Amino acid sequence: MIKRLSLILLAYGLLSQYGFNQIPYNSRYLESVFPAIQISQDIVYGNAEALNFPYLDENNTTPQDLLMDIYRPVGDSLAYRPAVICAHSGAFVSGSKDVDDMVAFCDSMAHRGYVSASIDYRLGMNIFSGPSSVRAVYRGVQDGRAAIRFLKENADVYGIDTNNVYLLGSSAGGYIAQQDMFMDTEAERPPETYTSPDLGCLDCSGNNYSHSGKANGIMALWGALQDTNFIISSDTLPVFLAHGTADETVPFNYGSAFGNDAFPPTYGSGLVAERLENLNNPAETYFVIGEGHEFYGTDNGNWDGEPNEYWDTVFNKVEAFSYDIHKPIAGFSLTAIENIVMFEDTSKGSSYWYWDFGDGYYSSEQNPVHEYASPGDFFPIQFVSNDLLSWDTASAYVLSWVGIEKNKALAFEVFPNPASEFIRIKNNSRTKMTLRLLSSNTKLVMSVSVMGGQIKTLDVNILKPGLYFFYDENSGKGVKWVKR
Repeated sequence: MIKRLSLILLAYGLLSQYGFNQIPYNSRYLESVFPAIQISQDIVYGNAEALNFPYLDENNTTPQDLLMDIYRPVGDSLAYRPAVICAHSGAFVSGSKDVDDMVAFCDSMAHRGYVSASIDYRLGMNIFSGPSSVRAVYRGVQDGRAAIRFLKENADVYGIDTNNVYLLGSSAGGYIAQQDMFMDTEAERPPETYTSPDLGCLDCSGNNYSHSGKANGIMALWGALQDTNFIISSDTLPVFLAHGTADETVPFNYGSAFGNDAFPPTYGSGLVAERLENLNNPAETYFVIGEGHEFYGTDNGNWDGEPNEYWDTVFNKVEAFSYDIHKPIAGFSLTAIENIVMFEDTSKGSSYWYWDFGDGYYSSEQNPVHEYASPGDFFPIQFVSNDLLSWDTASAYVLSWVGIEKNKALAFEVFPNPASEFIRIKNNSRTKMTLRLLSSNTKLVMSVSVMGGQIKTLDVNILKPGLYFFYDENSGKGVKWVKR
């Protein structure tokens, strides 16, 4: 008695949350779901030597506390959350953690369930000196890395998942983000940083926490990189780049900031993206033709009035990019035998599984087996989530299994069924048949070959009791068999 699946089509993708009430969809990270947030202000994340005004003597320094404001959702039951650190603009001579755009990013991300932090970093350089400008950028990179190490060290205090600490930067902050991601060895350290006073290694300033100061992903807005040769094939962490192609402050491709020949030329987002693409590690990009610097309307991070129309676009892209870093990736394969479908999970980064079989039945098993009770077209959905409550879905169409063919000889038979010690497999065809014996979770147990018109005896003593399936790939038909 064979019931036949006429067609199976697989189609993976994100699905709407509406209409599937048995699956625990949530809007965390994608919408403002926490009405209130708390802000811990002026938290000291480190201390380092800062250049004194008028910034003409690199030896004229004073120890400076490095401060951050930390934003967290109120009423969040989740123990550990992803974190986003925001670094402001200001050409390494001005700006603060209180500028409008960094506050807006931090506020909005905290309302969505992230921990976010806006940082101050050391400012000051001689704008007529190339070496001084290089050292200013390097100090900012050191401070950005110190901020990352601080949050990792205090993960239990602020509820942070140390595997998901991201760095967002605007303009000068974008330089910090890109250098943090790609300048990650001592050999890449600029020679100007060794001259007296030696600024030390990337993770040798600010604090002495032993964590890596490299972010798990960056969002660099109108920033640049000292040298695209820093980018190598193993640089596969997520990168988002936003830039206007007509930026005259930080060139989109190659050139000196502000057109100031005293500053060494750098590689803008366009060339960074090109390098990543050539290494088959493409960045997520938002490049706007004809737009200039800080094209969402800020001037050194502050709005004169309201943000323009680009703000929502940039924020939405940052929001989606951040979510994609920490969400699991849904996926599954299926095998259909008669009216029974065996689902095999192939998702990545998942801790929990929920299935909607499309016929009013559900499962929370990782690899369920489902028997459809009546003919029809079905749309099973896999929902996977992780410990961060991030989620993803995959779907499949199962179309038109029909009919019990009562008077048609089976391609093969298995008997006795159930059995505990031995079974016999009869090949009713004239050609050799290779059957796959599958467990109830779709794992291959063994393959069995039976010559045409022959009966083969199989010892099943070693098999665990339970439901199994004999499946012939050539005919697409199978038989349920129970081991006692």
